[in-house]
Amino acid sequence: MGIRYNKEILYGNQLCGAAVRELVEGIIVYSDKPKTEEHIKVIEEKCNGCGRCYRLCPTGSYEMVNNKADWVTFGMTHCAECGLCRMICPLDAIDWNYPEGGTGIVHKYS
Repeated sequence: MGIRYNKEILYGNQLCGAAVRELVEGIIVYSDKPKTEEHIKVIEEKCNGCGRCYRLCPTGSYEMVNNKADWVTFGMTHCAECGLCRMICPLDAIDWNYPEGGTGIVHKYS
């Protein structure tokens, strides 16, 4: 009947925000041409503060501020543009658009 996920692991608070940013340091290399336009916006009126985007973002682009998701503080420099935040938001509170071409991050593999 499909894959069953352990919700404690999936939605737990193992590595989030600053801890993730510290781990990906050196793996994510910032482009010579940084993003100039926000391609993700959290719609505060819809956000209920569940924290799924914060807990599951693979680059630590989100923080929780006043029980709301905040992407602006770290998203412009850390977002990998995967779209996971948009997919896991139960209230459709994340307005996600494709970023401007030629900008953003580059993944570095060793």
